[in-house]
Amino acid sequence: MADLIAIFLLVIGCYALAAASVHVAYRLRRGKIRESKHYVLVAHDQHMKMEMFLRQFSSYSRRMGTDVQLTVVDNDSADQTAQIVDRLRRENGNITVFADEGSKDRKRSQSGEDSAGLIWMLRNEGIVSKPDQAILVDLQNPSDLSKMPF
Repeated sequence: MADLIAIFLLVIGCYALAAASVHVAYRLRRGKIRESKHYVLVAHDQHMKMEMFLRQFSSYSRRMGTDVQLTVVDNDSADQTAQIVDRLRRENGNITVFADEGSKDRKRSQSGEDSAGLIWMLRNEGIVSKPDQAILVDLQNPSDLSKMPF
């Protein structure tokens, strides 16, 4: 009987130690800056998928505990893309909209220089900060969709 009580106390002690270590880890991590990622989504007539993409980013952010900053570059869309992004921006404050007026004759997904130029332009506008490693995703380019975290 004494052996059972000793084992029972050992199990209770292990649970108490585990609970205490979780609380200590939480207190140590609470003061640190959360990890942040910045995604730049280039959209042109993407109204069918835009809401799904933005909601998936929001879900990913909550699930992983990572702050996700989104910038949607409206590449002269003729559909409801801008309205959808604006509505979700009001619901979720981590979305910035940038209208790229000079994009009518360019195809960003074809050239790395154009992608670097877009990131440079966003840095000049103060939308992307220097420490941010912005991940550029052209929603019309299927190979770029693999850059998304989900």
